[in-house]
This record gives sequence, C-alpha cells and structure tokens, in this order.
Amino acid sequence: MAVERVRCPCRANPECKLCGGSNYYDYEVGPRGWLPFTCPTCGGSRVVPDAAADAPPRECVTCRGEGHVDPANPPQLETTGGFLRMIWRVFFGG
Repeated sequence: MAVERVRCPCRANPECKLCGGSNYYDYEVGPRGWLPFTCPTCGGSRVVPDAAADAPPRECVTCRGEGHVDPANPPQLETTGGFLRMIWRVFFGG
C-alpha cells in the first residue's frame, strides 16, 4: 500500500508526538482502508499531565480530547472568505 502525508490535527504544535511539530505525518493505508488509531501523545487518555505537579491535566494537543486520531478526517486549512466560501462549498463541494 502507499504511504500518504496527512495533515496533523495538532496544527504544528511542537509537543505533538505524532508529527513532532512538522504539521504532517506519514500514514500507510492498510487493507481495510483509513482507520482511526490511538493518539500517541496522550496514549488514549485524552489529557496530558502538566509539567507542574499541582496543575490540572490539560486537553491533549494532538487528538483534542478524543483519545484517537482519524486520518480519514484531517483538519482543513484555515481559509478566509466566510459566507462566499460556504456558498461555494454548497454548490461545488470542497
């Protein structure tokens, strides 16, 4: 199968263990297609312990608190255009 470059949901955060802050990671599509996998940053726990011992744990930067990463649904690029972009998507997709 082919190896694909997928946009990471962390948005280039250097704390991310999936992409290491590069904003893209390699994903090899298996025989069953694009399957979600356990987040490597939080290990599926949905939170990352803070460096300070007395601070509460915070939401994982990679999976955004979901516990898994879905390569079939990568985050979209931040685009401007607002209403016109929304209308374009309705009629032409994308």
